[in-house]
Amino acid sequence: MKFISLLFLIISILLSSTVNSQVVVVVAKNNPLKALDDTYIANIFLSRTNRFPNGDKAIPIELTNLALRNNFYRSIAGKSPHQLSAYWTTLVFTGRGRPPKGYSDIKQLISRLENQPGAIAYIDNSQVTKDLKVIYRFTDDL
Repeated sequence: MKFISLLFLIISILLSSTVNSQVVVVVAKNNPLKALDDTYIANIFLSRTNRFPNGDKAIPIELTNLALRNNFYRSIAGKSPHQLSAYWTTLVFTGRGRPPKGYSDIKQLISRLENQPGAIAYIDNSQVTKDLKVIYRFTDDL
């Protein structure tokens, strides 16, 4: 009986942390954007455009967290990790684009977001600071 209670407790904790996790797309709070749709976000992160709708330069950056990255691109562009790798290889080889700069440290990524007006990134909602503005929320957890 103790085993079942312990198992139930562990599952409850895991599920509650998963349910509370939501990925959001953010920019600096002084960025004039109010929101972007998923297609525009995909275009920015896939180097199809380097401008926001208002004409300002867009600089996509991301964490090097592979699980988050893979789920983000699968959700926003329908690309598997293999497809994404092939996509970037082609763009880099032809000189038409390059992947977003990756950061291994969330503090560095947030600092860059807060201090560079054109920077845009996707992060966990729990990591949003007072100096960031959420411009897109995923309806499904990534």
